[in-house]
Amino acid sequence: MPKIKIAHLYYDLMNLYGENGNVRALKRFIERQDIKCDIHFLSIGDSIDFQAYDLFYIGMGSEHSELLVLDDIKKYRDDIKKAIDKGKHFLITGNAMELFGSHIVVDNKKSIKALDIFPYYTVHESIRVVGSAVFKTRLIKDKIIGFQNRAGIIYGIDKPLFKVIDGTGSIPNATKEGYIYKNFYATYLLGPFYIRNPYFTSFIVKNVMKQKNKKYKLKMLNRTTEIKAYNEYLNNFHIN
Repeated sequence: MPKIKIAHLYYDLMNLYGENGNVRALKRFIERQDIKCDIHFLSIGDSIDFQAYDLFYIGMGSEHSELLVLDDIKKYRDDIKKAIDKGKHFLITGNAMELFGSHIVVDNKKSIKALDIFPYYTVHESIRVVGSAVFKTRLIKDKIIGFQNRAGIIYGIDKPLFKVIDGTGSIPNATKEGYIYKNFYATYLLGPFYIRNPYFTSFIVKNVMKQKNKKYKLKMLNRTTEIKAYNEYLNNFHIN
């Protein structure tokens, strides 16, 4: 039986708004494909081997937790960059996206160096971006849905994952959101994102498996409940 190994990083600190639901959604879909799914829960103090897993996930946390994680994850900066460049899958949601940029500005003036893997940077503002969103992506034909609740405004996005249909981009009034590079996918959308977007979840699992077997094909599953929920959400926006 084929197997996918997932590293859920900082599961205890980066789990605001039930973001660990994303990993549960991935596990459920993977196992329904008759693929074994091993999840390792890793946090501060654990040793992380960035070559030992197929997929890495980090979710949304409080701003305090984010800075604790940043202080710990910096020691893996070179290992993370190598893993990303080799095509390892990284699924990043919420303010975890900020960790991978050049720096984060907090308290209106203090600049904190981040991993500096990608050129974007974040400014924590006094106001928050809150609300539902509908995006689209070149990766799949189906629309992307989710929710945002953030103080971080992200500047310098040169490789956006999504284009805004309804809602807010990385900057207010911007038309782009998220970040993509090889198999690194980051978005501020919550929901949890991978529960709300079954078509995108399918795309990710298929991508991971094709790294193991180029001829791999997803099995057709009965996903009536998931698809119904997805369609009802879209209908609330009156978007066809």
